[in-house]
Amino acid sequence: MQENKIGWIMVLLIMFVTANSYAQNPWQQDKGEALISPYISHYRASSFRSRNGEKIPFQDEGLFTNYNPRLYFSLPLKGYKVNFFGSIPLFINKFDDTQQSQKNVDLGDLELGGRFHIRQLKNHYLMGAITAFVPAYQNNNLPYTGFERFGMEGRLILAGNSPWMGESNNFHKIEGAFRQFFPGGPSQTRVYASQGLRITSKIVLLGELDGIISFSNESQFFENNLQLVSDFTMVKAALNIGYEFTPDFSLYGGTFHDILNRNSGIGSGFQVFSVIRMKSK
Repeated sequence: MQENKIGWIMVLLIMFVTANSYAQNPWQQDKGEALISPYISHYRASSFRSRNGEKIPFQDEGLFTNYNPRLYFSLPLKGYKVNFFGSIPLFINKFDDTQQSQKNVDLGDLELGGRFHIRQLKNHYLMGAITAFVPAYQNNNLPYTGFERFGMEGRLILAGNSPWMGESNNFHKIEGAFRQFFPGGPSQTRVYASQGLRITSKIVLLGELDGIISFSNESQFFENNLQLVSDFTMVKAALNIGYEFTPDFSLYGGTFHDILNRNSGIGSGFQVFSVIRMKSK
C-alpha cells in the first residue's frame, strides 16, 4: 500500500517538536496540550521490480501517480501516559499509459489509535501503540485507495537522543510493528529507523529508513493499481529539512525514494507538512 510508504516521518517530527516541553515523557502530549499536522505528499512510479529483483518498466509507457493530503492529530487521554492519535487521509490516484487514463479521488483508511508511555530508560523512552485502520471508501473506481479491509497494528517505539552529540540538538527513533488486515490478510512486518540533527536554532535535518514486508496468498502485481498489491517487500529512504518559525509552528519538506523492492513499484516523491502545537491556558 503506497499510503504507508509516506506518512511515518510526520509522526516522528511531531514528537521531536514536543521534546522542548517539560512533560515527563517529552515524546508524548501532556495534559492541556494538543497537536495537529496538515500533510501532503506526491508519489510516482513508472517501473517495478519482480520477485527476483529484475527492473521492469510498466507496459505502454505506464505511469502511476498519487497525491495524498492528510490531517494528523494527537492529544492526551491520561496525561502523557496515554495519547489518542489519528490520521484522516485523502487519495488522488492516477494511472496513464498509451491505452487508457484512470483517476480516482477518495478517502483512504482512517487511522485511530492509542500510544502509551511504558518507561523511561535514561535518555530514551519506550512506548507502545495500538492502531485500527478503518476503510472510509469503496473500491469501485480504479486506481483503488486500499485493500478495503479492516486492519489492526501493534507497535513498539524507542525514542531518545545521544548525549555525546548534544543534549537537545539530536534525536533518533526505532520502531517495530506488526499489522494484520481482516479477513484474509495481508500480514505486514514493519521496521523504521531515523536520525535527526538540529543544525541551527531553527533548522532540523532528518534522515530515515522505512521497511515493510507484506505477506499474502494474493501475490499478483497490478501496475495500474499499486495500493492493491499485498505481497511485496519494500525499503524507502528519505531526507528532510524543517524550519521552526515559532516553538508552536514548524514547516517541513523532503524527498524519498525506494531503495529495495520485490514485487513492488519503484517509486519516489516529495512531502510537505506543518506541525502546529496548541496549549490550553
